Amino acid sequence: MTNRYTLSSTPLITSDAKLRWNVDTTSKHGPLTLNHGRIEVRGWLLAEGERSPHLAIKNDYATYSYPFNVKRPDVIAAILQEPADNHPRLSCGFSVNVPFSSQISIGLESDGLITWLTELNFSPA
Repeated sequence: MTNRYTLSSTPLITSDAKLRWNVDTTSKHGPLTLNHGRIEVRGWLLAEGERSPHLAIKNDYATYSYPFNVKRPDVIAAILQEPADNHPRLSCGFSVNVPFSSQISIGLESDGLITWLTELNFSPA
């Protein structure tokens, strides 16, 4: 089994003013490499009006829920065009290691409901 992959993504819904996201994980600069059967997924998500949003990730095995765990002052400044210092949505980023599968879906979990945003497809490099 190969452990080097290229990545393509397919949006499942359109980003708008209330729900914006980006997956920073990319294979633009070379293939992605698995580490102990896991892949790191990084990015950010801004959801207007959500009180306690979580990142949802679904692969072939299960659906996972993660809190947002990375401060992204660059996103607050560029997307919201607001000062990042102590912004309530500063921790809108994520960096999680998930069990690898050839297709991974990323979504927003809020109040027990998941809105699927994009699908990541991995192909052997």
